[in-house]
Amino acid sequence: MVPLRLLQTRPHAWVAAALLALGQPQPAAAQPYPSRPIKVVMAWSDGFPANSTRLFAKELSERLKQPVVVEIQQGAGGEVAARHVKNAARDGYTLLATGTSVTTSWALRPGNVDPGTDLQPIAQLVATPYVIVSRAGAYADFDKFLEGARDSRKKLNYASPGVGSGMHFLGEMIKTSAGIDMVHIPYASGARQLQALLAGDVDIAIISLVTALPQIRIGKLDALAVSTATRSPELPAVPTLTEKKLRGVPAISSWIALFGPAGLPADILDALSSQITAAAGDDDLRKLVASWGAEVPDTRRTSLEHVVQTEKALWSKVAKEKNIVDPN
Repeated sequence: MVPLRLLQTRPHAWVAAALLALGQPQPAAAQPYPSRPIKVVMAWSDGFPANSTRLFAKELSERLKQPVVVEIQQGAGGEVAARHVKNAARDGYTLLATGTSVTTSWALRPGNVDPGTDLQPIAQLVATPYVIVSRAGAYADFDKFLEGARDSRKKLNYASPGVGSGMHFLGEMIKTSAGIDMVHIPYASGARQLQALLAGDVDIAIISLVTALPQIRIGKLDALAVSTATRSPELPAVPTLTEKKLRGVPAISSWIALFGPAGLPADILDALSSQITAAAGDDDLRKLVASWGAEVPDTRRTSLEHVVQTEKALWSKVAKEKNIVDPN
């Protein structure tokens, strides 16, 4: 039999223990994502990539009910921004907006941030074709350009926005496939290569359609071919390189996409992916992007993962075959 004294004191002990437990720090309840502002890091200060990033940041902010702040971190061709996000906390509050340069940079220097393993692909936001352009009247079409390039009396040149850019790689693939030789002239940006072409300093330029489209529309430039699998709605009469049967030249585009640090939790990935997909379905947004000469591509995460792996392999192959090295 339990002594009466113990029966009388035990309730007090239980109460004391309960009060003691209440006084201890308790684990915070998990907060739904996002519960505070999200930062999107990018290397661009203006132009199509920056405008596209800000457009989707605004859409995400409205849909996630939290501020989505864009922060510019320039340097080393986007490597500074990529490395910052690679080393960020895996909590979904620091993301990266970047483009094709993240795959070309890794191909030229595998020690750079690997977009397939150091980063987590989330979604493509926008894409635009590369376009081969000449001054108005220089060539009737792409076939005439190839004829001119094969004329041994004059070696043509082509401009790109830099050594190791997607457009540089495309130019080298065209040279190999078409059996032509051209001198590569790199410029610091798409705007500068466009100025050089208009001034007659170069014969053709391989450039993003978004950059060239205003000059094409007013008749100062002729578009000879686009790099995508299908013709651009903005240039329905301009053939694709695929139509020209250039073997070994795959359909590619210039794109902007959203990444996070590798290891993002599945629930955060799902939250971001679903809201980007919802934003991408907005008719007004799609019309605005189309007016720039771009499109909203497949926003599924698996699609971006495929693009990253495909481009890593492609650029690495071309860099090795053409001995293209990192200029930095």
